[in-house]
Amino acid sequence: MRRAGLARPRRAAVPVAASAAVLAVWGAVARGSGAGWVQTVGALVAGLLVVGLAGPALAVRRVRVHALGAPGDAVAGSPFPVQVAVRGAAVLQPQWPPGPEVPTAGAARVTLELRPPHRGVLERCMVTVSSAAPFGLLWWARTVCVPLPGPVLVAPRVGAPDPAVIERREDDGTEVPSPGRGSDARGVRPYAFGDRRSLVHWPATAHTGSLMVRDHERPAGRTAAVRCALPADSDAAEAQAERVLGTVGVLLAAGVRVHLTTVEEAGEVAAPVTTLAAAGRRLARAVPSRPPPPAPEGSSSP
Repeated sequence: MRRAGLARPRRAAVPVAASAAVLAVWGAVARGSGAGWVQTVGALVAGLLVVGLAGPALAVRRVRVHALGAPGDAVAGSPFPVQVAVRGAAVLQPQWPPGPEVPTAGAARVTLELRPPHRGVLERCMVTVSSAAPFGLLWWARTVCVPLPGPVLVAPRVGAPDPAVIERREDDGTEVPSPGRGSDARGVRPYAFGDRRSLVHWPATAHTGSLMVRDHERPAGRTAAVRCALPADSDAAEAQAERVLGTVGVLLAAGVRVHLTTVEEAGEVAAPVTTLAAAGRRLARAVPSRPPPPAPEGSSSP
């Protein structure tokens, strides 16, 4: 992640060399001609080149960026919008999380698109502000830190389910069920939001005139306890969080109540989750499990 800092020129070699060459040629012509108007025009050209080369540094320093709105939830690898207020003309490009550049063109508000590569909690973003005003001779840029109006919980991607993350209990012996596989149909019922199209019962729909679906028996009281133990390595932790989320999704789709245990900054959190979005928020805040403290010297193991 780039830190906020001073304005710096971008690809300055060519503009500076070209300006120096123009001034050198004009100086030679003015010296050889001895005409006063040539020297006057040369001084004006020199002043314009200096303004064109150094002016963008002042323009960039005057640009202000303030975040106005951002969603509370996001998914790793997927873009989400952030509305920002801008004072001054410039080109904005998110650096962390990365995103495409957006020219302000004098607009007071623009929308940045951020694409976080990993899960986590985002409270700020780093944005590069670039400008070539007033003449477009040389671009200057500086990176600014833009606090978000509220934390964005970035959930991991949904990975392949892993039965190893399920803590088996003696009272239910829960295993990972296959999604969409229930018991025998017990009848039909009206369609509810979220029902799969494969459950639509067309004869009952034609008879009643409203959309009806097959109602399946669900195992009563099935509960799965899922534990998310993240390793210290960031890539391995990301992969483990994806597997945990995939497992929770399969369990919820099969009608199983899920009790998720994670480790957060404040300590271990064990609570039920009823939706995939709720599980994603928990996994966004999850941190690697802390190893137990070393035993004091001289103490014996029990």
